[in-house]
Amino acid sequence: MSYDLLFQQALQAHEQGRFDEAEQIYRQILETAPNNPDVLNMLGLVAQAKGVHNQAIELFYKAIQQAPKHAPLYFNLAISLAASGHDVEALDNLQKASDLAPDEKEIYNQQGLILQHLKRIPEAQQSFLKALQLDENYAEAKTNLALTYAETDPEKAIRFLQDIAAQFPQDVSSRYYLCTLFFDKQDFVNAQKYAMEANQLNPASDEVLFMLGLLALEQKNVADAKMYFQSAAEQNGYNVGAWLNLANLLTNEKDFDKAEKIYKKLLDIAPQNFDVHLNYANMLYQQNRLSEALEEYRAAVVINPESAPVSNNIGVILKDLQQYEEALGLFFNALARDPTKEEYSINIAETLVLFYRQDKETAIKVAENWLKNMPDNVFAQHVCASFKGEKIENNQIFAEKLFDNFADNYELVLKRINYSLPRSIRDLAGDVKGTIVDLGCGSGLVGQALKNAQNQIIGVDVSRNMLHKAAQKGVYKQLVKGDIVAFCQKKLAEIKPDLVVAADVLGYIGNLAPLFAALKGQKICFSIEVLPEDGDYKLNDAGRYLYNEAYIARLLQQNGFAQVNKYEAVLRQEDGKDVNGLLFFAQ
Repeated sequence: MSYDLLFQQALQAHEQGRFDEAEQIYRQILETAPNNPDVLNMLGLVAQAKGVHNQAIELFYKAIQQAPKHAPLYFNLAISLAASGHDVEALDNLQKASDLAPDEKEIYNQQGLILQHLKRIPEAQQSFLKALQLDENYAEAKTNLALTYAETDPEKAIRFLQDIAAQFPQDVSSRYYLCTLFFDKQDFVNAQKYAMEANQLNPASDEVLFMLGLLALEQKNVADAKMYFQSAAEQNGYNVGAWLNLANLLTNEKDFDKAEKIYKKLLDIAPQNFDVHLNYANMLYQQNRLSEALEEYRAAVVINPESAPVSNNIGVILKDLQQYEEALGLFFNALARDPTKEEYSINIAETLVLFYRQDKETAIKVAENWLKNMPDNVFAQHVCASFKGEKIENNQIFAEKLFDNFADNYELVLKRINYSLPRSIRDLAGDVKGTIVDLGCGSGLVGQALKNAQNQIIGVDVSRNMLHKAAQKGVYKQLVKGDIVAFCQKKLAEIKPDLVVAADVLGYIGNLAPLFAALKGQKICFSIEVLPEDGDYKLNDAGRYLYNEAYIARLLQQNGFAQVNKYEAVLRQEDGKDVNGLLFFAQ
């Protein structure tokens, strides 16, 4: 086949996005014409389209050696240099391109984009204005000029873009960026409006499809989000954001096989992308593939060593592997980078408890040092008190923060530790009629166990996130956020319940005298973890209060509970061993 026919065939494949086929033909031509600048240029554009910019740069330089007076070669080279982070070198080549072709508006537009990336905003604006001097109807340059105001004056950028959209009814770019700016403002109605307009003008735009996917996620419409991300990825196989969101959604649906194929594809496309390694590692961790997850987290931390979430996630795996001391170092590193993230404090506290059982002396020193450096941290306060057996009376703030952070994984953890107290209460209580008050209702497991057609249940908890989970059960007439002692003191006389339940909640209170006084006259059901030594109650190393059976008996007697039934119960498992407690019914 002749050179011209081969070249036309390659161009057709190239224009249709069949890059591998186009590349194969271009290379076939190079075998007979190894220094042809046009073919070298087209091969560079293929590499550029595939995101392989180092290869593209090499090809453009070769083409320039053969055709040093050809302005488009410098322009193409500049684009790949900028994409590789070589902005200054890219600007040098754009200057060479403009020297050869001073009337090419695209050169000044690209120059403006690079200057904008370098935060040299006034110079970027001058470049866009120069492009517009050459063509006052150059919509792309007008849009880019508008975007130079997005960071300092987003309202001005929006007005500018709206004018462009009105002036150019067929312009997709201005509508796309209006969508992104409104999305950043969380004005999802206007974001949706401009995204739909852009999509109608160009249904094949992967960027617009990607934004429609993000908007669908905001609307909790996962099916549409998946469809848009899939479409965006099909339009542009190198759209990392579309592929990544699709893989993340599949991970959320536990479709790990499909998700993993996409993550591996992304590692080929974008091996230095931090989010790809991080999300793939998260998926591997969910499957308990700890060594593989650890490898991916460590790859992520090489890319971004300042990332608090990665330090935390590596710490979680090391904790699971019982490497507590190294895990603590990583958790403290994460907390130092983001002291407001309570999840990191909770991980430190949990790991310190495990480390304490392995090396008490060192764990106490670490806890004391933590409290010294962060005296207002409620988790540091609590873990230090736990190790010393000190009392922290009804630490509501600690419980609220703990369970707000714990809510999403609460029932998964309970299943892992064989938590069966709701079922035990249901077996002993039978079909309860009337009104039940569920103190410390958590995610609603007790309410779910006790609900029948003849009763109504009121749940009380300090954690808003737990109450949200409980609401999803659909078994509560009312859910109240608040301290259970204060609730009982103010509301029980008004409600006149038929049963008050406190399942596995007294361990977060300490002094029970005010609660039992408020429960006087009620029929109650509650559980305790037993203190096997002298004293009324004591904080154990895990941060929960244990109670002496004699202390409970004394409080019940003092408050008129004459009829008391007591049952042995397994509350949960810790370290593979049963944690024994007592379940009381009293009236």
